[in-house]
Amino acid sequence: MGAALGDYSKNASMLVLGTSGHNRGALTDRALQAAAAAECPVAVIGDGQKDGRGILVGVDGSRESTQAVAFAAAEADALGEELTVLYAFTGPNRWIAAGLPQSSFATHVVEEEQIVLSETEAGLRQDYPDLVVHTVMETVLEPADALLRAAAGARLLVLGSRGKGGFERLFLGSTAHAVMTQPPCPTVITRLHRQHND
Repeated sequence: MGAALGDYSKNASMLVLGTSGHNRGALTDRALQAAAAAECPVAVIGDGQKDGRGILVGVDGSRESTQAVAFAAAEADALGEELTVLYAFTGPNRWIAAGLPQSSFATHVVEEEQIVLSETEAGLRQDYPDLVVHTVMETVLEPADALLRAAAGARLLVLGSRGKGGFERLFLGSTAHAVMTQPPCPTVITRLHRQHND
């Protein structure tokens, strides 16, 4: 099924998957296959997902997350929704919990990651001056857990297919994979636009 959806996605602007009477496990399997194979964004709409408010996008400074932010901002602007940009980063907390002393290095790392979030917000304010944008830096929860918790009441969650820690050979990163196994609200996985050499 994944290969067929991948072929179909070459000419589609978006693939949308829903439960259509299937159980949640079948939807999860189809969603993971589609998100890994598709060349366009993949939207997953689960059964029983309530109407939420606001659009949430996960960022990490990667090219994939930059594209996800652009998609989410366009959707939020078109729908008249507020946009929340969430950056989940657990590095320094892990080091400190492992017994390393809290240092200026850990503080510096958090400050550098805050710059990524601030630059993302600045770009949005320039492109969408009327869009209400909230930024959240999560330093305790793992990225997938932070996104799942924050998206529980959202209208839409948007993620890039892979983050900056992803291996080039993987089509779907660990955070996107974890979120797609239990999407808390309608969820879109965006893909980097590939250059075709025809």
